[in-house]
Amino acid sequence: MRITAFLRRILIAGGLAALALPAVTVPGSAAPIINGEYADSGPWAVAIMVNNAQNCSGSIIKANWVITAKHCDNASNQFLIGDIDRTKGQSRRAIKTVKHPSADIVLYQLDSAVQTEYAKLASVAPKVGDQEQPYGFGRTESARDSRYLKTATMRITSVSSQYIDATQVDGYTGPGDSGGPVFSGGVQIGVHSYGDTNAGTSGHTNVATYKSWIDANAR
Repeated sequence: MRITAFLRRILIAGGLAALALPAVTVPGSAAPIINGEYADSGPWAVAIMVNNAQNCSGSIIKANWVITAKHCDNASNQFLIGDIDRTKGQSRRAIKTVKHPSADIVLYQLDSAVQTEYAKLASVAPKVGDQEQPYGFGRTESARDSRYLKTATMRITSVSSQYIDATQVDGYTGPGDSGGPVFSGGVQIGVHSYGDTNAGTSGHTNVATYKSWIDANAR
């Protein structure tokens, strides 16, 4: 049974504060990669900070547009963009926020452009059995969050129009990874939304379903 948005918020406040992309972690504050490995590249990576503390993760999809999970929305968000070491990321603030009316995704227009390699969004959903790679600056197995971008390999277990669910192969998401990009076949297939650190499972908003909305609003 799919976890409701309301229940996700409860889980986040309790179990997550102990994801936003987040152990049973879902929309909330933050979610990181447990086990997995450190990424060797991530020019599209975004660390989302609030008062110098890790909030969520995200990706830059155009020169002045970032996408992340809607449950990560915070007026104080600061975006550190374009480096696997978040402290070296280019700092930006949002001048416009566009929330999807139902899906757990939000777009931020930045105060100035960032020249980097942008994440390419999938137009076709992945298949059950495919492998995926979530990325994030969230909690590691030994720390509250990670200065360096991490990634994991997971196997997709179900695909619906709204969500992609996956289970661990080598690592899984945790608090602080919410909103982070999920790649498969070189394109971003998901925006991390929720997970269960006890089971090593994750759920992401299905990018292909909302690509037309994203393209229409991030321009």
